[in-house]
Amino acid sequence: MNPVDLVSSAPWTRVVLTTYALSLSFFEAVILDALLRGRARGALILSDLEGVRAALSEEGARRVGRDYEISPVVCNRPGVFHPKISVLSNDDDTHLLVGSGNLTFSGWGGNLEVIEHLHPSFAADAFDDGAAFFEALATSDAVQTTDGNACREVATDLRKAAERGQRNGQFRLLHSLDAPIAEQIALYAEELGGATRIAVASPYFDLDGNGISKLEAMTNCDNFVLHSHPSGSVGAGIAPPWPYASKQQWEPVTLSHLRGDHRRLHAKTMEVQCKQGRLLVAGSANATNAGLFGNNIEASVLRVQQDTKLYWQTSVGTPPVRSAPDDEKEADTEAELGVLHAKLEGDTVVGRILKPHGSGKMQASLRSPLRSAALGEIEADEQGQFSLSAAGFELDALKTGRLVLRLEKDRGSWEGFLSISVTLELIRRTGSIASKLIAMLGGTDTPEDVAAILAWFKEDPRRLPAIASVSGGGSSAAANTTQGTTFITLSDLTTAHLTSAPQSGDLSDPQFAWQRAMAMIRSSFVQIRGPWPDAASGGDDVDEDDVEGLSERASAQQRAKDKSRRNFSELLEVILDPALKGGAAPLALSLAHFLTDRIRPETHEVQSWVRRILHQVSDLSSPEADTIVATALLYHGTLQEGSSPIMARRFFLKRGVDLNKVKLDPDCIPAFIEVLNPQVDLVAELHRAQIAVTIGEQIHSYLEAAAGRGPDDGFDSLKKSPHWPRLLRALHNPNDFAKISVVEEATGLCPRKHILLPSAKRSALKSEGVAVCDCCGRVILNKDC
Repeated sequence: MNPVDLVSSAPWTRVVLTTYALSLSFFEAVILDALLRGRARGALILSDLEGVRAALSEEGARRVGRDYEISPVVCNRPGVFHPKISVLSNDDDTHLLVGSGNLTFSGWGGNLEVIEHLHPSFAADAFDDGAAFFEALATSDAVQTTDGNACREVATDLRKAAERGQRNGQFRLLHSLDAPIAEQIALYAEELGGATRIAVASPYFDLDGNGISKLEAMTNCDNFVLHSHPSGSVGAGIAPPWPYASKQQWEPVTLSHLRGDHRRLHAKTMEVQCKQGRLLVAGSANATNAGLFGNNIEASVLRVQQDTKLYWQTSVGTPPVRSAPDDEKEADTEAELGVLHAKLEGDTVVGRILKPHGSGKMQASLRSPLRSAALGEIEADEQGQFSLSAAGFELDALKTGRLVLRLEKDRGSWEGFLSISVTLELIRRTGSIASKLIAMLGGTDTPEDVAAILAWFKEDPRRLPAIASVSGGGSSAAANTTQGTTFITLSDLTTAHLTSAPQSGDLSDPQFAWQRAMAMIRSSFVQIRGPWPDAASGGDDVDEDDVEGLSERASAQQRAKDKSRRNFSELLEVILDPALKGGAAPLALSLAHFLTDRIRPETHEVQSWVRRILHQVSDLSSPEADTIVATALLYHGTLQEGSSPIMARRFFLKRGVDLNKVKLDPDCIPAFIEVLNPQVDLVAELHRAQIAVTIGEQIHSYLEAAAGRGPDDGFDSLKKSPHWPRLLRALHNPNDFAKISVVEEATGLCPRKHILLPSAKRSALKSEGVAVCDCCGRVILNKDC
């Protein structure tokens, strides 16, 4: 199987790749694209500092830190972080790739590489070894990793996979954090009776052959042959392709199974023939002292084949021609760029200088594809740790990705990519839909994106972000603030006690990133962006003469809009579930305005959305208070002239809102205004509602007057009622007043005999606040009118 096909074959929940050299352009174009096709949930790259330095210069890579994360690895001893391992894991399956190819275009196809594809069904021992390797990355004194928790989680995944597999001892993963690779090879060779011939294919050797000389001595094997690749080796300018200066003359051969491949050699593999079988080694370790015995961090797969009689076939080879040294190359006197690791947690950057060591006061700057900005002076402690404010750059990352932090002190400088916690947590929790959510957060969403997001919400409405009050809250339209609230999912509203919803204050806690992501998704619903550009008008990437193409593009856009409208209408059934007691109504209203702003549906459809949502609004304590106030005034302003101020006032009074303290922002719902009533004057509507008097208020005044606590006025509508003569007598006669029944809300039953009232009486009681019961002849007053 092609490794890229494996990458795209399943919705992996954890993807971790290690590398020495790194090309982000390759990773984004090939690997990340394959991961997205397979609906994977993010990726983590563990890279040597050299790979990070090279990646920092790739301006074309835009998604680093936003859609995937890079974690630099520092070797505490002389050497480099050199393994090439890929772990692909989910609840159902785990795969392990170990090879020689770096995370570059050449490493995944351009060079002649070797790669072992391991599965627990036949290589559970290697999975145990892999778990030990990642655990050692998190704990060993030989190496520093900036994401030890992720390494431990990978180790857990590998151990769980091994438990489901088969252990037969035939496949092992060798790594150099516990012991040199060569030493482990020698021990396994001894178990097979001792080595009789060793054949090595490697792009690099020590000039003096030190590494292979020591391996020869350790295995006590004097039959040692080296593959000379007809197409040559990958030149790195670090180590030669042959031990030219060795005192020992090594036998050059051509391995038959490699002869026909015309790519340049970068594979690192060897066969150790033994008296009782053979060993096959393939992975990252070159045939150098640094790779086999030295301080490099390496990983290779060992296949143990007992009693086999099949061995590599060879033919006579010719050592590669030694290149002349480049004497004209000028010495590089520029100071090496240092590397740091940092995360953007909301508006705060937290990080650590990795290598070389740095501390004290430094100048910080941050750059994105959109802009660069000086952030002022920061101070790193003795461990190189620092924090600083970077307000506003999170939005840059949402739009374009790739934020690079730079620190400078004297002649030293350090750079590193910022990991954007919000987007990485979104990807980890939501998978393939995250890219569309990120597009919506950044304002680059398309009709197709929104249709897909709504379909995702409709598939499981519990995914919707909702707000629950931590303090218990209160009803105040003026309190338009997120203080005292936590952003959770809709499912929490049905299962959790709202006054005890957790809220993390730790910026490094993934829950904080998730809460912030929910808050950002919620806030994106109230942003005013206007309708999407008409697809039929073309664009920079469309040939305006292609009439058929433009027509199809417009049709696809309209289909996406229609799907969004249908999905939202179905979502409302769940969002407005009475069991939620209006807790999700503000979310529904902001989402309805978002769609109206983007799509401009028909007036009757928007009016239906607004009517259903306003009916479920229980209070005005949410951050969308401004939207609710303006929408309620707009909606009631579209009703029959004369009744709208009273109905608007009744809406607010029922929710405990003092209209004289309401804050009105007439510009917060431009899409609703344009679709429902472009001529409305919301300021005037508010004023009319403030001076209006509802039937319920008049009934209250009447009752106060009857109890002797108020004047005999303030209830003009009651005086126009056909029942006023009886009400007037009751106003001054306690005996008559005792024959009046007062209810707190409209009822369908007689308060005394509990007999169903006729429909006309029920309607009058609800709309006019007064009716006479046919069964007992009593006047009924409805205070909630």
